[in-house]
Amino acid sequence: MKKISIQNDIWLLLDERTGNRTQVLGVGNALNTNYTEKLFKYNVISKLPNWLLQASILHVNKKSRKQFKPPWPKIVIGCGRKSSPAGLWIKEKSENKTHFIQIMWPGWPYKNIDLIAIPEHDKINPKINTINILTSPHIFSKEYLDKAKIKWSKTLNTLPHPRVAVSIGGDTKKNKFLPSHSSKMIKLLIKFIGSKGSLMITTSRRTSNEVYERIKNEVDILGKRAILWKMDLKNNNPYPGFLSYADAVAVTGDSISLCSEACSTGKPVLIFAPENTTTLKQKTFHQALIKKGIAKYLEDTNLDILKKISYHPLNESQYIAEEIKKRFLN
Repeated sequence: MKKISIQNDIWLLLDERTGNRTQVLGVGNALNTNYTEKLFKYNVISKLPNWLLQASILHVNKKSRKQFKPPWPKIVIGCGRKSSPAGLWIKEKSENKTHFIQIMWPGWPYKNIDLIAIPEHDKINPKINTINILTSPHIFSKEYLDKAKIKWSKTLNTLPHPRVAVSIGGDTKKNKFLPSHSSKMIKLLIKFIGSKGSLMITTSRRTSNEVYERIKNEVDILGKRAILWKMDLKNNNPYPGFLSYADAVAVTGDSISLCSEACSTGKPVLIFAPENTTTLKQKTFHQALIKKGIAKYLEDTNLDILKKISYHPLNESQYIAEEIKKRFLN
């Protein structure tokens, strides 16, 4: 009988989706040990449900499959529904010697997954192999933000207070974030910071050119008290620096990831979620943050209310990493 080859390694399954990659990398970094990145793409078969795919890499691009070979890792970490069949396949090939960690609910089959980290807003009934997380895992640890603060000190340290980092999402499959929405958000923020504060604004891949141009026009009145960065610009992304220097973080409610990253700062989070821009799941998530005293809706707050918001920075990447160490790396 052929002996199964296992090495003391951790594989991170990194697919095409930026949000999935960020969550897996966040947990990988929080483990504070060496890991191997497995970058791969899916094919059209990935559209099939997991109950059909089972433990399989048939839904992975043929070229990408070649990297999944012995020696098998001690731990494999994936994120999103489509990663689950690949993780289960690796575990199966290792004769269950590999521990598979899944971020986000994969649907059925799930019983052979060693640990599943499920967002509370998904409202999945607890299972023997699940843990609940409030926010999405991410790479924004205290150490990461501290380094960003040093890197961006010359650019951001002189900006006047209150400084608000502003994270703009954009269109989703179900909803549109319109120029009129962005206009209202920026007007509220300009009123919020008054005559002395500053805005540090980043857009995302989902931000339309029309929204970007509208924001650009709206903040023109602030002059040097506003910095606007566009996602497709070639220069370094100042977003981590913005978070590290902010007195508060304003986010569009269409992205749970952006909201989660804002919560890594320990600073008040201001959510802008006008009608028809968010899903029920996102609204449930916003309400959870508000109930815990972490966030407020932008239109419901002012500087006096802001001073009352205090919480320990949220880092679910660290929580998941600690569970992995406790259960599988002792």
